[in-house]
Amino acid sequence: MTLAAQMLDALAWISLGALCAFAVMVVLNHQFAARLDKGPPLTGSRMPRVSVLIPVRQESVNLRRHLPSILASDYPCTELIILDDDSADDSFDVASSLVDGASFPARVVRGALWSPSSGLSGKAHACDQLARIASQSGAEILIFCDADVTVSPRTISLTVRWLLASGCAGVTALPAQSCAGWRERLVIPWIMHLPILASVPLFYSWRSPVPSMQIANGQWLAVRAADYFAAGGHSQLGATPLEDVALARAIHQKTGRGIRPLIAARDIRAGMYPDWPAMLSGFSKNLVALAGGNSRVFMVLLAIVNIFFLFPLWGFFCRADLAAYGIAALLVTRTLAARTFRMPLRDLIWHPVGLMLLNRAGLVALRTAKSGAYHWKNRVVEWSGT
Repeated sequence: MTLAAQMLDALAWISLGALCAFAVMVVLNHQFAARLDKGPPLTGSRMPRVSVLIPVRQESVNLRRHLPSILASDYPCTELIILDDDSADDSFDVASSLVDGASFPARVVRGALWSPSSGLSGKAHACDQLARIASQSGAEILIFCDADVTVSPRTISLTVRWLLASGCAGVTALPAQSCAGWRERLVIPWIMHLPILASVPLFYSWRSPVPSMQIANGQWLAVRAADYFAAGGHSQLGATPLEDVALARAIHQKTGRGIRPLIAARDIRAGMYPDWPAMLSGFSKNLVALAGGNSRVFMVLLAIVNIFFLFPLWGFFCRADLAAYGIAALLVTRTLAARTFRMPLRDLIWHPVGLMLLNRAGLVALRTAKSGAYHWKNRVVEWSGT
């Protein structure tokens, strides 16, 4: 056997081992990760005061579509605060009309103007203001929610139950995602589902002493107000586009307690981007940040993903027997991920196409990282990574 053949054979074994390891982790998460709808009963008669905090910027369409679900919450000790972050559309007026007559305290405020000199991302700047406003009304739990999120009436109650029962600093939801088109639907699992399910033990991560194990999703993130302010809140996160993850790690570092992830596909659905160009623009600011802001590390990770997850295809040219096992591991991984987040199983046949779309998003993200700044909602934020 030639040296090239030996190296290809070794790569086949490594790829198969990686796929099997991913499959095992996905199986464990599918079986043991906490689910929002399986929340423990709320013990005791006192219910903590909750503030649901929604930053909005050019979100009039999403507010009309999603805000009524928040207003239908069954949790009695709730207040809702919406901060309009200098929107160019009628977001303020739309939000104001929707909260008029709400069954619990709800208000819309105008945020202070953001500027690059703040050293924060636009969202962190808005969330910092929201948290400070909520503290004035004695909020014990802060729930940060995006304007494109739809929830069931029981979502806040279930969130509070998990937070109190777990003894953690906070909980975060991993929701189902609404996709406008086929490209968005094929790439979402590669960016939001597989990286988490295949690499992070969701049933343990929040207890881990390792900061990098802490994950959070700003689409629905609930934290104890005392822990939030003890960690400095959003005001100390800088301009990172991953302010949710940065906040989780800051809270963990300060309090020693983590953010518990919850599978929430039954009760929460997020509609992140209206079309493919918007998705490319949105993920261009996040993907390299997931690799610590290091472009070289991101390129290596992207190459590894391509090699391992395409092994069942290229492996047939050198080790057909191993490639067959690779297909089995891949089917387990993709099927359970799709079932966990309620994605169509039929999309599995487009597995290579989804990976190619990920590569396309990765190239756009690399260009964004090289520029040293990212663009979002008519703002340019300078951020060169960590």
